[in-house]
Amino acid sequence: MVDSLRKSELTVNLPIKHGDLSLSQEVTNTIFSIMPFKGKHRKIASRLKEEFNIDLPGPNLRTFKGEVSIYWVGLDQWFIINSGDVDLFHLISDDAAITDQSDGWIKMSLIDTQNKDVLARLCPVQPIVETVVRTKLAGMMSIVFFTENGAELFFMRSMIESAVNEIEIAIKSVAAQKGANG
Repeated sequence: MVDSLRKSELTVNLPIKHGDLSLSQEVTNTIFSIMPFKGKHRKIASRLKEEFNIDLPGPNLRTFKGEVSIYWVGLDQWFIINSGDVDLFHLISDDAAITDQSDGWIKMSLIDTQNKDVLARLCPVQPIVETVVRTKLAGMMSIVFFTENGAELFFMRSMIESAVNEIEIAIKSVAAQKGANG
């Protein structure tokens, strides 16, 4: 059942492109949520550093090496993306709650303007490059990592159609105002 969920196709048409603005889905092989038990934060950080050579990021940050990324997604909670063949349950489950979120979250890439005009219409936070925020985007719970040219967006799979629709409306609006509606 889990394999069929992971491999199920989205019912939205991506990528979306208008002018130099675009929204596309990013492939993630795995998404795990990690929440260290009380007093175990350093132990978990040490094990992840040893296994992946990546530091556990502080609040509102992301760390990465190669395909593997770790995003801070809330108080004492992280997402580790594309952990490969590493058995995270065996590695850290004695010291942390760990759940496979691969079938529950979708990662997308938004190419936005320099001023983050698309995001400004949807997200009530100040975009600071290289930071992660857990916020509402178009009224839906999301995780946003701001990049130089836009953002990496995480939405729950159950909300993806609404999220894509809202983002497409904002993209079209910004593109039209720029005179680059394509």
